[in-house]
Amino acid sequence: MKKILLITLVAAFVLSSCKEESLGVSFVVTYPIMTLTGDEALTIPLGGTYVEEGCVVKEGTTDLSSIVKISGTVNPAVAGVYTITYTYKNAGKIYPQDSLTLTATRFVGVITPAASAMDISGQYQRNAGALGVATIAKTAYPGLYVNDNPGGIAMTGSNQIFFYMFQTDATVLKVPVQNTAIGVMSCTGGVYDATGAKPLYKWVVVNSGYGTAVRTFIKL
Repeated sequence: MKKILLITLVAAFVLSSCKEESLGVSFVVTYPIMTLTGDEALTIPLGGTYVEEGCVVKEGTTDLSSIVKISGTVNPAVAGVYTITYTYKNAGKIYPQDSLTLTATRFVGVITPAASAMDISGQYQRNAGALGVATIAKTAYPGLYVNDNPGGIAMTGSNQIFFYMFQTDATVLKVPVQNTAIGVMSCTGGVYDATGAKPLYKWVVVNSGYGTAVRTFIKL
């Protein structure tokens, strides 16, 4: 599965390297780069085992991975989506304004056998508003999908909003908090219903650009 790596770099200078001059003396400052080991999003079966792959932080050829702090845990006995956060903090070596924080996130879905056996990929149309169509694409991991239209807006091909969604049980959809083209977003109350004439799903999008309405999408 192609990685979608979202890294937050909080620094006075967002550059791989730069020159700073003081009193005629020139310094070359190299900033660390963080890379996740393994995929940013994945699933494991309920009752399975999660193996932490960690991440790598390098400043030039210097490996700084040992000082990365990892927060978050995965409970393989409980279906759901778990967020693991990796944080690297470094004080400025030459100037205090060069201090920075790097963060990366991994999403781990614990998936029931019922969800693993299903394939909900396809196109779904919202039943209200702009009647926009969302495309749900499956990944190499059972229960993990990529959606391109959380709110069912009218799509033009250039305003797709890609995000991860998990089907953790036959009727349960989870969209964890994540960075997207519209900023930080998530979805709550996600339900998948395959009992009617056509499968459908519904949820509430949590983002400042969306209201609080429940949005329903019906499979085309």
